[in-house]
Amino acid sequence: MHNQNEHINLIIKYLAGETNRSEEALLHSWISQSADNKKLFESYKKIWSLSQKEIIPEVEKINIDDEWVKFKQKVSFITQKHSVKEKKNNFYFLRIAVIALILISLGIVTMYVFNEKKQKIVALNEVKEAKLPDNTEVSINKNTELVYDKNFNKKERKVELKGEAFFKVVKNREKPFIVKTESFYVEVLGTQFYVNTNFDKRQVVVKEGTVAVYRYKNKYDKVILHAGDKAIFDDKQNKIRKVENFDANYIAWKTKIFNFQNQNLVTVLKTLENAYCVHFEFVNPELKKCRITVSFKNQSIDEVLNVLRTVTKFWF
Repeated sequence: MHNQNEHINLIIKYLAGETNRSEEALLHSWISQSADNKKLFESYKKIWSLSQKEIIPEVEKINIDDEWVKFKQKVSFITQKHSVKEKKNNFYFLRIAVIALILISLGIVTMYVFNEKKQKIVALNEVKEAKLPDNTEVSINKNTELVYDKNFNKKERKVELKGEAFFKVVKNREKPFIVKTESFYVEVLGTQFYVNTNFDKRQVVVKEGTVAVYRYKNKYDKVILHAGDKAIFDDKQNKIRKVENFDANYIAWKTKIFNFQNQNLVTVLKTLENAYCVHFEFVNPELKKCRITVSFKNQSIDEVLNVLRTVTKFWF
């Protein structure tokens, strides 16, 4: 609990614009460690945006002091020494967290942030299949959020994505289909492609057709991808690079079809984790040296593991 509280305090400090470079690096490193960490950060980011707006009528009736006492009883925050100004700020922002938690319990947050002009599709613990108003098909992986305007397809076709999704876009030359992410855009006319916006895994893979990928602030610095191409993000050189896609399992989370050719066991298990929502730990580090060739099609995780046990036992 102590570490989590420290990260929550760091998030609050970041949103208040009071972090230094080392603290920001620490926070970004923590966010990239897991989907849960990123989800928690996004929740507080949403809370912060709510705090900048007028409090809606339903909240005015709530006794924040009473709710704050209840909140402190449930969450054991570690008291630290700060200046008087920092104490005041932290107390204020944590009170905002209480307000947001109350809003969530009332079902108000979605209504308040995503009003009648927005539609949102959220996948939490399972893959979701959806069809957009233009009949574009989209598969959304776990811990992913897709938002689009209610007027989608009238003047433009634009969606906002946080997470991982596969699109099968209906062709319309007059209205390009645009995927907006936190740091880049994907623009197509009609094609099939995969997008992952998670910071340490950012990539675009084209299965069919042609796709343009460009950074958020520079539309003219485009990378054009064709079927079999992949865009990866080189932060050191601050550019998008086009490479050939050699990962046959990039949408295995959707298809449950796996084809591992002389792959190390670490990569195999990471792919299975993403597809089946499980977690593996190596009790025997020597297993990480294993390289295997095996295929699966629409098999349960138990069936897959039984095959892997048989294959890996011959290594010892």
